[in-house]
Amino acid sequence: MQGAIKYEGGSIYLEEVGPEHTTVRYKLKELLYSKRSPYQLVEIADSYDYGRMLILDGCVNVCECDEANYHEMIVHIPVLLHPGPVNALVIGGGDGGTVRELLKHDRIRRIDLVEIDAEVIDSCKRYFPSLASSLDDPRVHVYTEDGVAFVHKAQSSQYSIVIVDSSDPVGPAEGLFTLEFYQSCHRLSDDYGIVVAQSESPYVYPEILKQIHTLFCRIFSTVLPYRIPMPTYPSGQIYMMMGTKQEVLSLTNDASRVREFLLRNDSSLRYLNEQILNSAFAISGDLKRLLVGEI
Repeated sequence: MQGAIKYEGGSIYLEEVGPEHTTVRYKLKELLYSKRSPYQLVEIADSYDYGRMLILDGCVNVCECDEANYHEMIVHIPVLLHPGPVNALVIGGGDGGTVRELLKHDRIRRIDLVEIDAEVIDSCKRYFPSLASSLDDPRVHVYTEDGVAFVHKAQSSQYSIVIVDSSDPVGPAEGLFTLEFYQSCHRLSDDYGIVVAQSESPYVYPEILKQIHTLFCRIFSTVLPYRIPMPTYPSGQIYMMMGTKQEVLSLTNDASRVREFLLRNDSSLRYLNEQILNSAFAISGDLKRLLVGEI
């Protein structure tokens, strides 16, 4: 998607234009912040229907109304599947939402966050404190550098969970959608390691979703896509691609641990519950056919 904030008839709009014929338009209350970093245009606005938005190069990246859908699902499914998560790596995610959810797991001792754009971190600390304040936790170590270079030089087998919390595959995030990058993430993960990557929408970017699935299948023993409803993303949904070194994954392997986590965090989880977890890997027939090449 490409987009821009526009002023028309005394009103402010954010308009995102897709690769073909999709256009998404939001009426905004106020543009709160705008600054061009060395990597992208970083803007923050208040919208009428969806709350405060982080907008990168004219596209919604994080929004108050549905950020919990994204951050809870990208984190808790892999962490609850891993038998003994200790260290986690987040590539991107400078808004802090993914780290906030990782901190809900007492077993995790260290979280490394690698965000190429310090402006994203700084602006989110000011305008999204409920997300970005998590970056000040003592378990969190923030690196403002390129994620591709970081994983290339990092020590093997040191992370239980690797989360690629990226924006679309353009600009600073382009290098996070390659075979070499995913191979590096595989190398960094431990014997039970799980890697999760943002994989776009099957309706707006089916070719990207299929490409990521194909690359994951070349690297990981088990590959499982799962869907997240996202009202402010084009088509209203996005998929995560999860790969693991283990052959079989089941959230019922340690059911008591899952129930204990849900109970302990009931007041802070906005989207995730037991029913969502149990149906996490249910995907449509059309998506299955897309991924095996019948569409």
